[in-house]
Amino acid sequence: MREEHMAPHLPSFPVLAGPPPRIRDDRIELILGDTEFTVEHPDPARLMALLGALDGTRDVEQLRSSGGFSGDEVTEILSQLDASGFLDDNINPAARPAIDVLLEIEDELNRGFADQVETTTFWRELTERPKLVPVNVYYGMAIENWHFLYREHLFDSAVLSFPGDHHVRAMLNDFYIEEHRHDDIVLKAFMPLGITPEDMRSSRPLPSTTALVNSLAWWARTDPVFFLATISVLEGGPAQGREGSDSFLDACTEAGLDEDFVGPLREHARINASHGHGSVSRELFDVLPAVTVATEARMRGQCSLFNELYRNFYNEIWRYWSVPERPLLRTVKHDAGKVTK
Repeated sequence: MREEHMAPHLPSFPVLAGPPPRIRDDRIELILGDTEFTVEHPDPARLMALLGALDGTRDVEQLRSSGGFSGDEVTEILSQLDASGFLDDNINPAARPAIDVLLEIEDELNRGFADQVETTTFWRELTERPKLVPVNVYYGMAIENWHFLYREHLFDSAVLSFPGDHHVRAMLNDFYIEEHRHDDIVLKAFMPLGITPEDMRSSRPLPSTTALVNSLAWWARTDPVFFLATISVLEGGPAQGREGSDSFLDACTEAGLDEDFVGPLREHARINASHGHGSVSRELFDVLPAVTVATEARMRGQCSLFNELYRNFYNEIWRYWSVPERPLLRTVKHDAGKVTK
């Protein structure tokens, strides 16, 4: 049985990277980035004709049968160009409209939120028995929310240079400016509790809050499209009222908490709502042209982890602050040589 020569994997519709090649002193010059390559060939004009055909409109088989070189010679030339980084692929990956993908991701996140987050003791107690919830749980939620806002730049700033679309970059920069210093608004809520801004800045967030912040920062740097899909969830979602009402503030009112504490939290929520931050993800994905099938699959794979991080965030707030004996702020006790737990 005759063995057939197997062609290596090559781009489906090869495109020559870099500027068009040129002939100088019977040598072909190719430029890739800042590097110039010189190719010697017995028939440079014939090789130039093949290089000129690498415009992404012909597949490999069409190039092999186009004449000028044998099929094996074409394969060898293409293989050498590909190994040197001179070939791109003009094939269009399977993709869907970005907004269609987002709406399905939102559904998946919402289902996970209902299954994993709304069933936590924190949310069950706040929605069903807000007057019986220990007051420190309300304070603790505000404290961790402040820690989250105080560190928001760690993830928001990472997508300001989003490479996919300049319109998205402009929108993200506007969003970043609107979010700037929102932690200072929430700081006012702690003054009635005898907690100063310096006290807050020297305190430590719960490990679950740090985990959520670090995960968002990682996604913003490594999977920015998924991160963009989470912004609206973090901001309260598209269903958030224009007055900034939410379940936590409703529970605070029902429990009769001091307005000096609740007022700054309500002000922050109202500012977010007035800027439409609950719809930021939809506005961004309206601008994005498409999301590839591979990216969509990766985004779906992150949803359960995102909801798990959110679940842990609320579970730990209840676990720590439902015990009245624990201090409101977790601080490093340098003088005592120990850390509060």
